[in-house]
Amino acid sequence: MLLSLPAVIFIVYSGYEERTDALNAGVSETKMLVHSILTEQYSLTGDAEQLGTVLSILPIVKERKVGEVNAVLANILQMKGEFANILIADRHGTVWASALPSLGRVSIADTVAFQNVVRTRRFSSGEYTVEKISGKPTIGFGYPVLNSRGEIDGVLAITVNFEYLNGLLTEEGLPKGALFTLADRNGIVVYRNWGRKEKIGKPLCPKVFRRMAAGPDRVSFLDFGRSEERKISSYGRIGLKKEKVPYLYVLAGLPLKDTLARAQRAQLLQVAILSPFLLVAVVLASLLGKFFFVNQINKLREASERLASGDLGVRVSPLLAGGEMAELGRSFDEMAQQLACRENELNALNESLTLRVEAETERRLHQERLLARHARLAAMGEMIGAIAHQWRQPLATLGAAIQSLRMAWERGSLDAAFLESAEADAQKQLYYMSETIEDFCNFFRPEKVAEQFEVREKIAEVVLLVDAQFANAGVHLEVVDAADGEGLFIHGYQNEFKQSVLNLVSNAFDAVVARNGAAPRPTGLPGLVVVTLRRTEDRVLIEVRDNGCGIPPEFVDKVYEPYFTSKPEGKGTGIGLYMSKLIVEESMGGRISFVSSAEGTVFRIELAASAAGEVGNG
Repeated sequence: MLLSLPAVIFIVYSGYEERTDALNAGVSETKMLVHSILTEQYSLTGDAEQLGTVLSILPIVKERKVGEVNAVLANILQMKGEFANILIADRHGTVWASALPSLGRVSIADTVAFQNVVRTRRFSSGEYTVEKISGKPTIGFGYPVLNSRGEIDGVLAITVNFEYLNGLLTEEGLPKGALFTLADRNGIVVYRNWGRKEKIGKPLCPKVFRRMAAGPDRVSFLDFGRSEERKISSYGRIGLKKEKVPYLYVLAGLPLKDTLARAQRAQLLQVAILSPFLLVAVVLASLLGKFFFVNQINKLREASERLASGDLGVRVSPLLAGGEMAELGRSFDEMAQQLACRENELNALNESLTLRVEAETERRLHQERLLARHARLAAMGEMIGAIAHQWRQPLATLGAAIQSLRMAWERGSLDAAFLESAEADAQKQLYYMSETIEDFCNFFRPEKVAEQFEVREKIAEVVLLVDAQFANAGVHLEVVDAADGEGLFIHGYQNEFKQSVLNLVSNAFDAVVARNGAAPRPTGLPGLVVVTLRRTEDRVLIEVRDNGCGIPPEFVDKVYEPYFTSKPEGKGTGIGLYMSKLIVEESMGGRISFVSSAEGTVFRIELAASAAGEVGNG
């Protein structure tokens, strides 16, 4: 294959050069064809304007001598085959003279050329039309006929005979297979020298016309249409100097297949000449390669397969001939010997590695248990602080009751009614304190079975535990139920859920207190923590929003890491959010996220909703 590679490269390169030359030649021919058509059309436009100039000032035209004018126009048309007809109409568009005989009254008031002349009072072009007397598809020009006062007295119309243009180009020698299409300013086909004649009067391909209208005046390109119609195309356009829009577009092309035929024949000839040499080279390379390389490589492959299957005693150097293959065989034998030695080392290493993995696994489990215990202790510490706030008011009430008993005794006003009232107040406060202790015990009671529960109830229990702490600090805690009465049932561990919510509410409280202590609020609003409950089709959403100090941007990626805290030393353990994430995402299969800014932080918990009474797997 290496021996044949230069010849293949030569064939491919030669074919590429031949193809490039053929394409360049095709581009040049289409450009020349477009240039020839535009040149002829430029001359025709000048002849039409000169003819209009002469005819418009003839006395017989001014006096409207119909017979004489018709004879003159007929003679001119016979001499000037490039024109399809010559007409003269009055200022209302009614034709009163024509080079071709007319069978009835004809009006050209609806033609663009007539309208442009009346509007501009100068030589103007038109657009595609079927000439009403000759019946030929054409483009017309108009020239004004002025009276002695310089007013429009009529319009002289000259239409183009494109069949004459085709004949003229054919006589000059059109390139083999040359195709050209003429279109007016709107992209309507006026004439084509190929294909079906019913295409005349139909619009060009919109993509092609937009390219011609928006592009430079003259451009060549390779038109990739259907495979049998691919061609090298060039286009150009022509217009009157005082008109902004061209009145004629010329699109010329050569079939790509015919253009590349010569290049393909040259390439086939080169292939035919070089193919025998390539075949001989490949056959020789195959025979020599099989004898000197393939057979010996097969022996080496068989030995490799035996080695891969575990036969570390295999050796191949005695089976290989001299030279590089023998060297390769010796290297293979050395590798097999080293593998046999390392197998013993790996067995010993595997045994020690198993022990190390077991020890590391046990250490990680121990650390996770310690972390969970630490988190629970930290939460208990926060709860004890909350209970302390809860107990301050009932203890103060009990103290006041005791003092009132003593004062009543000293004043001699202690009677049975007073004693019963004081006893009732004291019992009420003691019951409240006992209920607080019971809530605390239930909050941290370990759960073994997951069950269905209502989110509103558990949120209310969390609020009850921290409500006094919030009130003493002047922070307003609000619960917003945006579920419109829908059931907010989820499946999981109730106390773990409450612990995760408590962590978020406590963090929000600390953030608000930290901001209150740092600087006054610019809005003058008090500290606020809002817990919002929502329900979607299959999710229960809990949001904890605060207007605290927010999370600094540099800490955003670290908030869920264990033992990381942005609070001052002694104010936080750094495991609250870590444990909340574990509970929500691993224990309950939900998702926790947050958004923070200088105005505060919003934590969002999403959990799968379950229907009321639905039983989970646990």
